[in-house]
Amino acid sequence: MASATTFPEVGAGPLAERVAARLADLSPTERRVAQFMAAHPEEAAFLSAADVAGQLGTSDATVVRAVQALGYAGLPELKRELIEVLKSRATPALRLGRSLEEIGSADPAAALHHAIDQQIDLLEDARRSVRPEAFQHAVDVLARAEHVHVFGVGPTGALAEYFAIRLGRFGRPATAITTTGLLLADSLLSLRPGQVLVVLSYARVITEVEVLLARARRLDVPVVLLTDTLATALADRVDVALSARRGRSGGWSTISTTLVLIDALLFGLAARDRARVLTSLETLNEIRAALVGQSTVEGDWAINDTQPAPDD
Repeated sequence: MASATTFPEVGAGPLAERVAARLADLSPTERRVAQFMAAHPEEAAFLSAADVAGQLGTSDATVVRAVQALGYAGLPELKRELIEVLKSRATPALRLGRSLEEIGSADPAAALHHAIDQQIDLLEDARRSVRPEAFQHAVDVLARAEHVHVFGVGPTGALAEYFAIRLGRFGRPATAITTTGLLLADSLLSLRPGQVLVVLSYARVITEVEVLLARARRLDVPVVLLTDTLATALADRVDVALSARRGRSGGWSTISTTLVLIDALLFGLAARDRARVLTSLETLNEIRAALVGQSTVEGDWAINDTQPAPDD
């Protein structure tokens, strides 16, 4: 029989305490449900009983029984608790504080080594978490698009802009959607069948993402999701999800894995249609040459002796 000492490290909290106290009283299947919920609170907070049952190969009724055996009235109560716990954990100050504790030194070199080591770990993890067949599917979906809309808000909005600019330079019409609230409605007016929606969404499903996905489904627009923990929660509403962690649990999140996924998709598209990409970049270079007067090809941008190279 499993004991509390074999339980995954999930940190303090009401759910973890209940599981530790009642684990021995649960049936083997209920135990698996309880351990899953406590070990993956970011996912469990947004999953239905059917979602959890599907992941664990059990029934909806078993999931509900396990939740009730832990002392909750039902799954909605547990999910509300998890969301509140996640909100309290996710303050920027707390996340940064935890990361600084990991560095353990005021020496700037320690911060440098910590950041590099963390990015290496995250990228190695992404190598495992992003399934090759899912990545291939994402490239296929993007390659067929007449126009690509890329959604991201806050700091992620800059990544959406980057992706859209790069796609445009590759000869693929693209637009970044970075607005929220009522302004998002204006952006969604241009969404059409034959286009593709790329959604950068992390940690929790915000209202804007709910509306985006509903609109995409209504118009039969394929959706590519780049995320960390929402792949399962949104599985029935997206065509393909590329899932990669952005940081250690409870620590400061970074953009490196998202940026690498974006660049990988761009490389995949370029390899798929090399002639189209090269022709578009040549046109870009000609236009830049006309603007600065003299052109030297350097990667995918044009420079001259007196002008600094624009961001590529």
